[in-house]
Order: sequence, then structure tokens, then C-alpha cells
Amino acid sequence: MNKSATEPNKITIEYLTFLTKISSLHLSTIGENGQPESSYAPFVIDQNNNFYIYISSLARHTGNMLDDGRAGIMLIEGEEEAENIFARRRVTFECNVELLERETQDWRRIMLLFDQREPKLMETLRSLMDFQLLRLRAKSGLFVKGFGKTYKISGARMDELSHVNPRKQN
Repeated sequence: MNKSATEPNKITIEYLTFLTKISSLHLSTIGENGQPESSYAPFVIDQNNNFYIYISSLARHTGNMLDDGRAGIMLIEGEEEAENIFARRRVTFECNVELLERETQDWRRIMLLFDQREPKLMETLRSLMDFQLLRLRAKSGLFVKGFGKTYKISGARMDELSHVNPRKQN
């Protein structure tokens, strides 16, 4: 089998593995008067590669996302893990934002994922009525694993990768 036939599968596995190694995401939202704002939130991911954050409605980024319905997110490897600070491995997505109503079947299913990560803390956070569960549904994305190694992410489950510059070697 030639390299081009096996490489996309290897890259897809590396990308999906990368998603499981990160616990929080960086958020980019549009605030008042169209000003960009940055923040972060812990997240869980479902089998369809949708991201979920459980955050306080008191946080500015929550209002920004609910008002605008969009967010940019980034998952990035730690500086201490990077081979080169200028080429840290990262995934970025443009997302649509949806509020999941409390106590629905979807809400309960996703809250179980948070419970597995931080059971004691989630018990407390569930009791705080200002916390809301948001689904960040990716529309498009990029996986950057180094210089000249950028892959467009697409597909219904955000699991189809294609090299941005196919003439470059991986």
C-alpha cells in the first residue's frame, strides 16, 4: 500500500487522539460593540465530536455566545510539550452555539460525561442555577501539527481531514 493511501488514516487517528488529551478549550466570542473577547472553559466531547461547556451565565463569554450564536474555539498543546514554540499542535473550529435545556435527555447524557471527569465539583455546579450547558457544534476546522502540516477538518462528525497543501510532505 502506498503512503498516500495510509497517511490520512494516520493523521485522523492523531487528530482524534489529540482531542482526548486536552481538558479545556480557548474561546473566542464577540462582545459588546462587536469587540472580540477571549476566555476558556473545561469541556467534554461526544461521539459526534460536538463540544460541550458548562458555564455560568454571569460570565461575559456566556452572554456573548447566546447573543451571537457563534464562537471560535482552540485546543492547543502545552508549551512544555511543544517541539517548537512557533508550531504548537492545535485544533481550531468555527462553531455554532446552542443552549441545552436543563433536565432534558441530552442535558443528562452530557452531564454524565462531566460527572466522570469531576464528580464532586459537578455535584456543586449542578445546584447553581446560573450554570448553563452549551453545545458548540463545529462547522469547519483546522488541525495544525507543525510547519507545513495543516489539515482542513470537515464532515458531519468533523473527522475528515485533508492536507491544506497536498504538495507538501507530511
